[in-house]
Amino acid sequence: MFVGKISMLDDKIDAMLQMQLVDLARMFTKRKELEVEAAFHAEYDEGAARITVSQFWWDYPPNDKASGMKSDVYLRGIGSAWYTGSEAVKSYLAFSQQNRFPKLANSLFALCEDMRLERICRARRLGTSRVFTARHRIYGAYFGHKLRTHLNKGELADAVLLLIYGWFTGAEWSAAEGVGLASRLAPLYPVLERIEEAEHTSEVAASCEEMMDALAYWLDRDAGAAYFWMQPGGGVAEPLPAGYKGELKRAKRLANEDVLPEQEGERQLPGQERMPTWHRESSDRSPGLLRFELERGSRTAALGSAPREGDAADQALAIVQGRSQRAQRTGAAPDGRRAKAAVPAAAGHGEGAVAAFATATWLAPERPTAVQQAAFRRLRERAAPLAKPLQRAIRRTLEQRRVAPRGDLLFGRLDKRLTRAVTQEQPRLFYKKRAPVPQLDAAFALLVDCSASMYDKMDETKLGLVLFHETLQSLRIPHEIVGFWEDADRVTEREAPNLFQVAVDFGSSLASGSGAALMQLEPQQDNRDGFAIRCMTERLLRRAERQHILLVFSDGEPSAANYNDVGILDTYEAVLRARRLGIEVISIFLASGTVHETERNAMRNMYGRSSIVVPHVEELTEQLVPILRKLLLKSIF
Repeated sequence: MFVGKISMLDDKIDAMLQMQLVDLARMFTKRKELEVEAAFHAEYDEGAARITVSQFWWDYPPNDKASGMKSDVYLRGIGSAWYTGSEAVKSYLAFSQQNRFPKLANSLFALCEDMRLERICRARRLGTSRVFTARHRIYGAYFGHKLRTHLNKGELADAVLLLIYGWFTGAEWSAAEGVGLASRLAPLYPVLERIEEAEHTSEVAASCEEMMDALAYWLDRDAGAAYFWMQPGGGVAEPLPAGYKGELKRAKRLANEDVLPEQEGERQLPGQERMPTWHRESSDRSPGLLRFELERGSRTAALGSAPREGDAADQALAIVQGRSQRAQRTGAAPDGRRAKAAVPAAAGHGEGAVAAFATATWLAPERPTAVQQAAFRRLRERAAPLAKPLQRAIRRTLEQRRVAPRGDLLFGRLDKRLTRAVTQEQPRLFYKKRAPVPQLDAAFALLVDCSASMYDKMDETKLGLVLFHETLQSLRIPHEIVGFWEDADRVTEREAPNLFQVAVDFGSSLASGSGAALMQLEPQQDNRDGFAIRCMTERLLRRAERQHILLVFSDGEPSAANYNDVGILDTYEAVLRARRLGIEVISIFLASGTVHETERNAMRNMYGRSSIVVPHVEELTEQLVPILRKLLLKSIF
């Protein structure tokens, strides 16, 4: 369903919600390649491997928005992907196009099929009831208002559709507002009851045709609004009945879909004895050890579930396979081989199968020129007053945690809180002072977006880089400053070259005068943020320090070849992966002027709460200190 102005997905995308929807859709449909997109109406497209959710939910509060979109995924992933028959849909759509009221016929069929699918979803997944309750609460409030509008304008076809929805959901406004139409709709109630108990989509289609014949006698015009809609191509070729109680399984797709000609002896003979490996402790009577699960090869006439006689080669195959798997688990593959492998430009929940593949080229730092050294000295003078509060806050935090005692120990100095000796069965009454920590056991990586969109923000960003470089250098914390961009002129269908300019490396970061090289970073072309974060994640994981922190200086606008639509989501996944590996990721956007709310939302969608958006670098310290202090404390223990 969709009502209102279309909204661009890039402006309102919620990365976490999008990942949840994709995970739910893939889990329910058993299709790993399935994608979830926004469209006018919710639908399931079997051929395109796509589920669309309605943009009707975009402007609602976050909880209602999530419930509405999840309900669309439930209806399509649990319902349409298994229980809607494509042949019945195709036949009914042909009927609706020839009907006097094609829009009403289509909307009525879509509504009735959704009600049948909702009953199936509630029965198979009890946890979906809460989401559907929220869905009907939102729809009920909206449809109650629209019903009064249709009745006042004399739009009876639209009013009939909303009253039928109210009958299915038991809405109070359907009885209060539609008193005049209740007598005309009374003969349709037995048909609606049959729809509630329908087993197949064909039964729903037959009931809708019957209702359309009855409504044609007294309706004078078609519906104007398409509150519900059935798209061509929806459903599956072999739908399940509504009362199906077994497990939902989908055959694995082969890497190649070619078919070998049938040969003599491939088909299992009638009456041939099967030998399933079953015992009393297993409820699965299907063939087990003698069954081969094939995902590659060609389709043949042989039954895939039929057992075959084993031979001596099977044991040799098992030994070789076991050794190869063991070698892969222990990391026996050479590093050089992995370094040459192409890295997908977008992975996970993004478009995934993009044509371009990203490659990384690392550029060594160059010797700064006299002009760059002079510019660096000017920025260092500007950053000096800003660096002192940041250094002071970090030093105070370190000093406080160095002397703070550790309590609740089994031995040490006796604590003053002795009442626990009486109130607790095994009291811990001792404490110890902490040993002094010489320095932070942490490593920083500063990743700088050098795309063309940073043209008006690079000066402010360089000032922020100087601020961090001087602060980390004074605290003797090793760090690295790297700029990244994608060479758009060299992008092909097989390669997307990404360049990483190392301005300050870990080895020279603590040396005097090493920061002047960061003045070489300039705006270039495109930026593939997710790929850059993954590369820096691998680079940081090779460091021996206990704590790894990645600071990303970017404007929150990932843009590259085949990357515009999925850049935000792919970046979010890269950040989430880095955090799961123990790397703290903080985004910093120095806007050099007014900050729009859309920019804050974009950064928050990619980096969560650890995103800092400030109009000027002078405000950076105030927002950064609480986050940075919390992260650095982890490296002390």
